[in-house]
Amino acid sequence: MQRLYDTNPLADKIKALISKALVRVLIISTTFFPSCLYSGELPDLGNSASAILTPAQELELGSSIMKELSQAQVISHDAYVTQYLQGLGYRLLATQGQAQGAYHFFVVKDPTINAFALPGGFVGVNTGLILASESESELAGVLAHEVAHVQQKHMARMYEHMGRLRLSTIAGMLAAALLATQNSQAASGAMAATLAGSQQVLINYTRDHEKEADYVGINALKKAGFDPNGMPAFFHRMSQETRYYGNHLPEYLMTHPLTESRLMEAQARASSFPYKQIPDSLQYHLVQARVLADTFSTPQEASEFFSKRLAKGNYRSRTGTLYGYVISLLDANKPQQAKPYLDELIQSTPNQPLFQLAYAQMEMAMQETDKALSRLASTLENHPNNYAVTYTYCEWLIKVGNANKAIAILKNQVARKTAYSNFWYLLSQAYVKTNNPLQAHLAQAHFLKMQGDLSGAVIQLRMAKKVSTLNAQEQRQIDAELKDIQSKMDPKQAKL
Repeated sequence: MQRLYDTNPLADKIKALISKALVRVLIISTTFFPSCLYSGELPDLGNSASAILTPAQELELGSSIMKELSQAQVISHDAYVTQYLQGLGYRLLATQGQAQGAYHFFVVKDPTINAFALPGGFVGVNTGLILASESESELAGVLAHEVAHVQQKHMARMYEHMGRLRLSTIAGMLAAALLATQNSQAASGAMAATLAGSQQVLINYTRDHEKEADYVGINALKKAGFDPNGMPAFFHRMSQETRYYGNHLPEYLMTHPLTESRLMEAQARASSFPYKQIPDSLQYHLVQARVLADTFSTPQEASEFFSKRLAKGNYRSRTGTLYGYVISLLDANKPQQAKPYLDELIQSTPNQPLFQLAYAQMEMAMQETDKALSRLASTLENHPNNYAVTYTYCEWLIKVGNANKAIAILKNQVARKTAYSNFWYLLSQAYVKTNNPLQAHLAQAHFLKMQGDLSGAVIQLRMAKKVSTLNAQEQRQIDAELKDIQSKMDPKQAKL
């Protein structure tokens, strides 16, 4: 297999979309940190930084990048992996003891080792980083670091320190980064012109952001029940790997520069807590297996890899490896071959919804549709909040002609203010099947809004207004939603 941070065309495209924008705009510093330990004196977040970039402006900036990522089709739609990451993120947020704004944790299909935080509470983790982590505490440590960037309002504070740049200037930086996907020379020129002398100010000010995020993140790790050493352990291993691969740095170290002093500070902070061994959850190993299986060119290659790993005993979790083998066999359309291994998984952990889901997928592949639907219905009763099971079950209901049942389930899910935007997408498809164009447009508008595509959401709402069956109350609701979305948009965009 390739090393996780080897380059490929997809990774290069994603880097152009993410890294070049974030290197100069969000959290990047190329200078060394002071050698003294971080004092722990955090800034007053009630200061002017909060007013410089309003929550609406932060959401606008973050949403604009999310829209580009969605259009580039680099965001993973794996329901289970997404739900796991969301759960991990909100477990960390729950330690803060104060009301938190809306966060959206998502997975980027990129083999490079990286993670990033966007304005507005968007936190992305590359699949390469998930695979590079060697414990759940390491993965949680990276996530805690990124969450800290958002919580400490680094974007707003940077914006204030740079002389209150116009949002259009920052947008120019992002546009230049996106331009790199087509013409790197033009992008370089555009970026240089946009920065116009502000680069050094940016570097000088952001040098403390990384260590501040380390400090806040390590505290959150401990409070959330993870090993606080997970963060510095991951940093240390990434640093060690650079010694063997020369200038070919993992992307994470390029976007999160690691100096010896920063590493020492993180290690000192983590070691100040009493040591306690924290075992990895089964979910962590299952997520790694799903992500790893998706890195191979074909399901056949994936199944051969997991088969060899099982034979050699070269794994940290036999259950996770066995699960990877099973889903690879199912993807290769070999349900009969997968059955004995699925039986073993079900026998070992019958209440694991992911194993029941895989078994239902095997039954569906064997044309046992009723059994598959019955199994998912039963699993959903025991795990009503499981994203992967809910999504697959409703998707299958729509396909077999029972869209009304899918609508009932999905309406219950979205009523909980779920962070999973794909429920809204699936709901719109179900309404299409039941010839309900008004609700289809409204659901699609919700989906696009959650994806950061505010312009697309406005278009769907305007289409909803043209439905002939629209009543006065529905008209007022749509107008109110339009007003709310347009208030978050650039005035020129909102009028289009």
